[in-house]
Amino acid sequence: MRTTAAPVTRRLTDRLDEIAVEVAGSITARVPAYAHLPDKVITRALRDGLVVCTGAHGKAAALDWFRRLGARSARAGQDGRQLESALRTGARVLVRELAGAAARLYPPNDEFVAVMERAFTGEAEIIEATLTAHRIAHAADGRP
Repeated sequence: MRTTAAPVTRRLTDRLDEIAVEVAGSITARVPAYAHLPDKVITRALRDGLVVCTGAHGKAAALDWFRRLGARSARAGQDGRQLESALRTGARVLVRELAGAAARLYPPNDEFVAVMERAFTGEAEIIEATLTAHRIAHAADGRP
């Protein structure tokens, strides 16, 4: 599948700060344990999530950032289920924004479907990378 990065990413990158505010509010409301996340972490997660979900150049580095996030979370003693919930909450906002941008660029057609398939695949890859690193770091610390 060809990358959908350029047009969709441009539209969302211009609104990244606005989207970050919405993500922060959603996470605070749904996962209070993660209400303390600094704006720069949320913005970085969105930027890297956008790279993964659109198939843009830099996907490996973006997934590596999510792995480090998962490991740091485990070392801080944070629950993996809450981490997953925070990730899914943020991803829900990002995927909704991707769908809106894709619909404006590619009114429902094969390209729109390709963008959305890539977004859902990317979300799954982000969650898997983060939670795998969380489990590995958790086990390395001798926790059950």
